[in-house]
Amino acid sequence: MLLVREVRALAGNLQKEDFLRQVGPFALVRHPPDPVVERLSMRLGVHRTRVSRSPASAKMLMAELLQHLDDLGVATLPPIQGSDALHIGRLPDNDLVVDDPSVSKRHAVLRWDALARRCMLTDMGSRNGTLINAEYIRDANALVSDGDMLSFGDTEFCFLETLSLLSMLQTAHYA
Repeated sequence: MLLVREVRALAGNLQKEDFLRQVGPFALVRHPPDPVVERLSMRLGVHRTRVSRSPASAKMLMAELLQHLDDLGVATLPPIQGSDALHIGRLPDNDLVVDDPSVSKRHAVLRWDALARRCMLTDMGSRNGTLINAEYIRDANALVSDGDMLSFGDTEFCFLETLSLLSMLQTAHYA
């Protein structure tokens, strides 16, 4: 996983089309874990360490996330494999490995549909669930939109289409 500052440098060195090709159609920007919650999570293991956020507080989280943009981790669709799926979980063979006991070994999958230009999220039967904007997903394929907050167990990510990420990286306020 790269840091946003590294992705910003990449954006500064590449033309827009090359950046989009390199990063892929979307990115997940990880919200930094609360140190207290992280310690509690390690002690409790697979059990939940927080009550899920309300949809309104999930949107507030986006504003908080942007204040610390440069130090956050970024995960992208693996461009080398040409895959349209990003597998998320604790096991090292996942595309996005999340080292948190509240995350299942094979927690969820994000699938990008290039023709429809949309992303679907599927929970893989995780113990602690998968949320979009603080609401548990109920459908086998839940639609994910630009700017949505995704939670896998206790870890939170902001889903950004690459053009949105590029726009944020180029905005003077965050530079």
